[in-house]
Amino acid sequence: MKIGIITFNSAHNHGAVLQAWALQEFLKGEGHEVSIINYRLPATDNLYRLYVPRKTFKSYKLNKVVHLLQYLKKYKTEPNKVKRYRKFEHFINHTLNTTTEYTVFGELNKANFDFDVMIAGSDQIWNGSLTKGINPAYFLAFGKEKIKRISYAASIGKDHIPEVEHTLFSRYLRLFDYISVREEKAKEAIEKLTDKQISVVLDPTLLLDREKYDDLKNDPKDKEQYIYVHNVHITKIDKRLNAMAEELSKRLGLPIVHNRADYDFSNESMKFTSGGPKEFLGYIANAAYVVTNSFHATVFSIIYHKDFITIPHFQNPERMRHLLETLGIENHLIELSKDLPEDLNELSIDYNNVEKLRIDQRSSSIEFLRNSLSGEKTTNLPVKDEEKYFTSKDVYSCYGCKACKDICPVSAITMVPDKEGFWYPVIDDDKCIHCNLCRKVCIYRKFEKDEPSEVYPQVYASYHKDETVHTESTSGGMFVPMYRYMLSIGGKVVGVRYDEDMRVIYDIADTEEGCKAFCGSKYVAPDSENIKPRVKKLLEEGTPVLFSGNPCQIAGLRNYLNKDYPNLYTVDIICHGVPSPKVFEKYINYLQERYNSKVIDFQFRNKIRGWSKPYILVKFESGEVLLEPAASNNFNRAFLSNNIQRPCCYTCEFAGLKRSVGDLTIGDYWGIEKQHPELMDERGVSIIKINNEKGLEFFKYIEDQLLLKETTYEQAYNANHKKPMNLVLKRNQLMSQIDEVEINSLLLSYNHLKKKKKKK
Repeated sequence: MKIGIITFNSAHNHGAVLQAWALQEFLKGEGHEVSIINYRLPATDNLYRLYVPRKTFKSYKLNKVVHLLQYLKKYKTEPNKVKRYRKFEHFINHTLNTTTEYTVFGELNKANFDFDVMIAGSDQIWNGSLTKGINPAYFLAFGKEKIKRISYAASIGKDHIPEVEHTLFSRYLRLFDYISVREEKAKEAIEKLTDKQISVVLDPTLLLDREKYDDLKNDPKDKEQYIYVHNVHITKIDKRLNAMAEELSKRLGLPIVHNRADYDFSNESMKFTSGGPKEFLGYIANAAYVVTNSFHATVFSIIYHKDFITIPHFQNPERMRHLLETLGIENHLIELSKDLPEDLNELSIDYNNVEKLRIDQRSSSIEFLRNSLSGEKTTNLPVKDEEKYFTSKDVYSCYGCKACKDICPVSAITMVPDKEGFWYPVIDDDKCIHCNLCRKVCIYRKFEKDEPSEVYPQVYASYHKDETVHTESTSGGMFVPMYRYMLSIGGKVVGVRYDEDMRVIYDIADTEEGCKAFCGSKYVAPDSENIKPRVKKLLEEGTPVLFSGNPCQIAGLRNYLNKDYPNLYTVDIICHGVPSPKVFEKYINYLQERYNSKVIDFQFRNKIRGWSKPYILVKFESGEVLLEPAASNNFNRAFLSNNIQRPCCYTCEFAGLKRSVGDLTIGDYWGIEKQHPELMDERGVSIIKINNEKGLEFFKYIEDQLLLKETTYEQAYNANHKKPMNLVLKRNQLMSQIDEVEINSLLLSYNHLKKKKKKK
């Protein structure tokens, strides 16, 4: 079995690299082919780099010479630091079986991993303060869907999960088939955010026997007895640790070996500042006593049956406490030197008993791993009707399509906006007749996707041959011939427009003017109030209908109708998620107050400077116009940064389907200049994807009006939306403040492009 592990493998921290090695070696011992996914966060690597590389010249070769001189200077001034760095890098790149290096999540997303299983953990990979916000990479939000996903001994690094991170954990935990954590407190915190079973297991370093570490360690040359003192903090001086070491040194009459270059003990024999993980093991294995505030130094003290004292970590003492309690030696967690017993013999450890308890713990941890590796994949299973949003209240399970409200025969369901402005169904129990139609019509994890066939999908790069249509359209002008054909046969067209209050709504049109209102991107969650019953009435009357919209709304329509209508044609839009209507409303109000005039139009993709560099164009009743680059507009930037979309957009099951829910799919052909440069046109190029026979039938009515170039799904979607967006902490932080902070100021504070300009 091919297994990929993602963890903090690149940190120059003894415990971090040794726990990665331990899990690698245990799994290899089980007969698996194991790789460490070499995800090296720049924020982590920068903590340990030897120097800040200077870019003095434009020439790469000259800068390389500068960097060599910087390295030589560092070697001369701090030789031990350089030696330590080299030993860690050698361990990371040679002792660990690492993959190609990846530095950003997007690179992981593009990587074509062929693993059967991916494992996240161990270490504090779910501690947002270490990863600068919850990082989807450490929740395995990449790779093929068929890969089994397991967390092993993952840690949140604290006793609780901050509320602002709750929806992020809820979103990403659903990716795992099996979940285990390292601490009981972590289990308690995570169980509140998922219905999956959570196991508590040992740190990977405790899965291996001492003999494995004996083969790895490098023993110190000096054979004299010593107390080894290990401070895990990178910069913090731990006065409690130092006082404890001084007290023990006095009582035992032993010198101190320690790992800090910036501190001197009164009875110090040497500083251990040039060694790597192998030397770290050697100094613990040969110590007479160990004093540490490090979890892993504590672990290896136990493995090597050392006398030791652990100082509680000032931020995260729980994992130390949990480990020592489970092994029956919690009295070795001592914070202050004054609390040392007068007789140190009181701290003697019965390692026979400790080993018995450790073996029991290890057995259950190994059982978790073996069962998880051999077990069935548990994610993406069909959802029962009773597990739908009405019972679960899981915001990721509701698309807001309103099919449940529309199907209710007694009008017992109302759609109520939450604090973020997104609609969710609420059932009036007094009216409800328990027919269960609402649950049956719900599209969540129920919609059957059409698998690709030899014929479908058919994909084209395209734009309208008519220059006027092409120029006036948002992109390549695909929608215009569609609605014109529908009008020509006496049909109706469904699309999204602004109403008189600039709310984004679904509506039905039967005129050219009415259909023009549907043209143009509107990056707001549209209100589909009562649209499905109106469409059904038209279809029952025999009227042809073209329904254009988001894939989830088309899925909702199809479930609501519950049968195929030959006179219904659907076209879905390649969707980047639907932003909060509440945020948009607040932004419109801000603009109206600022310009002292009513907004009458908001164009998200005006092509005044070309298709690839669109502008936001806002028209006011006064005649005034606001023109701003779309890439830096505060509202649009929040949308592009995935900070204001509906929760379900971050788990969307319709994103990037090869054969989508619509008969046809249209959207911008991003990357056309690379895939088909001969078609690149600054007036816009579209993707048109034919998903089934009905789509092909409709396409034939309009194809003579289009300039077409056959392409493939892989080419067309290379730079387009193939997966749900990543949910990041900034999204929750922004959305939690929309009622507290003036909206433009709030959006500006999350607009990194504007902030960069300000710094200049």
